[in-house]
Amino acid sequence: MAEESEDTNTKEPAEWFCLGTQTKREHIAAAILDRLDEVEVFCPRISQIKKTRAGKKRFVEAMFPGYIFAKFQFHAHSRQVVHSQGITRMVELGQRRIIPKHVVEDLKASLPEDVIEAPDLSILPGAQIEVITGSLKGLNGKVLAQMSAQNRIQILLDFLGREIKVSIAPDDVLLARDIN
Repeated sequence: MAEESEDTNTKEPAEWFCLGTQTKREHIAAAILDRLDEVEVFCPRISQIKKTRAGKKRFVEAMFPGYIFAKFQFHAHSRQVVHSQGITRMVELGQRRIIPKHVVEDLKASLPEDVIEAPDLSILPGAQIEVITGSLKGLNGKVLAQMSAQNRIQILLDFLGREIKVSIAPDDVLLARDIN
């Protein structure tokens, strides 16, 4: 009997599954699962600009917070996968566990290096911004143009009832809607 179950496990195709992870630990869970033989892991991430006390910084986070994808033979490896460090559960919808192969493959094809870099929207022409550093801190304005050769942006500010054009470093502004 034991030989029969081993035969069925080796003939079972590897499928994609969605796994729940501990909060902000997706990359750790993915790294641990990646060490297991016959388990392929996909943890898509996004690199984006966020506001910090020191200004704006680029952070790399999970594209799907709390979730990663893993490809393995369910009967042969599910117990080992689900009980790996950082994994909280296997995502299921009724009896359905398997993620269609084309969904994960299409996502992988669209993400070189498993990371997508979100552009800094605060430097695009037309963006409504707030200056977050320097003598103009707290003033709101509108981005007029990017001056890439000088790594600056030109903004239009309402200063003392007059509109003035100012050239400023991109790191000195945030989108007005991002301000708390």
